[in-house]
Amino acid sequence: MSRFHNIKVLLFLSNSLTKYVLTLDFNKRIKEFRKSTNLSNAMKILKTLFAGRFRWCRAVLSVFILAGLVVKSEAAIYTVNSGSYSAAYDTSQNGYTLWSGGAVNQLALQSLYASINGGPVGLLTGAIVNTGSSGFSGKYITATYSTAAGSIADTLTINGSTLSESIQFANLTASTANVSIFQYSDFILGGSGAAGNQTVNLTPAPVSGGYAVANQSGGGYALTWQGDAPGFTTLVQANSGGAPFGAFIGLGSDLNNSTLAAVNTQAVFGYEFSGSVLSSGLLSISETSSFPVVPEPSSLALVSAGMCVLALAIRRWRNQECSSIMLGPVKIAPNNKQSENL
Repeated sequence: MSRFHNIKVLLFLSNSLTKYVLTLDFNKRIKEFRKSTNLSNAMKILKTLFAGRFRWCRAVLSVFILAGLVVKSEAAIYTVNSGSYSAAYDTSQNGYTLWSGGAVNQLALQSLYASINGGPVGLLTGAIVNTGSSGFSGKYITATYSTAAGSIADTLTINGSTLSESIQFANLTASTANVSIFQYSDFILGGSGAAGNQTVNLTPAPVSGGYAVANQSGGGYALTWQGDAPGFTTLVQANSGGAPFGAFIGLGSDLNNSTLAAVNTQAVFGYEFSGSVLSSGLLSISETSSFPVVPEPSSLALVSAGMCVLALAIRRWRNQECSSIMLGPVKIAPNNKQSENL
């Protein structure tokens, strides 16, 4: 809201200044016109008057255009929260840049690229972003992009520790469109400090159809990401460079469907969903993920206490065993009173 306040202040000041200057200039020229006795000089004064007003009006128009560009180009971050978990879309990065739980951000960047009818692969930009509620406690962010053949809507929903994402391409043309949607994912599990210790293993989608799975671990966390586009082709690939690779930087047009990625590096991975979409048809993608539940402090305390008790019990048992071995068998002394009676 503050960014629009700044623009409103700018427009108000420029408008007030313009009115003030134009009023002074007009009054000054009118006085000169009245004092003038020469027709030629009078015409010059009128010409200067109207030319000056035109220049100031043009300046005001330029200010309004500049203000509009500032509003359009200013970056914005859209954040949603569900319990102690948060997600965010950053327009300056053209993608999602936050998935946090317990104040630890697990996501550096997730963005979409697309190729339409065999054209070059390009980053999707200029999204229209909306946020809202889903169900009782879920929250969502939707980023909608425009392409040459239609629209692509990317909706990320968090519900506590569970994350789901749906991507949908709608063919708005009168003919079939050959579409490839690429999703680049850079998760840094455990936060930025664990960037150099990430492992990703990929399992391609079955031939008969189903989810392609990315398993990533690092920083004490584990992530399972699943993606599927029923009726279309799903490919996966990973890289150890920690930055966009392959099709994302214009090298090759398809991901290589590899089964193993980088180990103990800044691993990143990508999905490709492609196929022919009929006129007015849809290409729908479904993705799901969740982090494992971290043990609560009370549970950890109980486990630790139990281990301590068990260790003490074992130590006591061992001490008793050692004592019995060192003392040997116990001898019972005869009863003297009984012997005398006999």
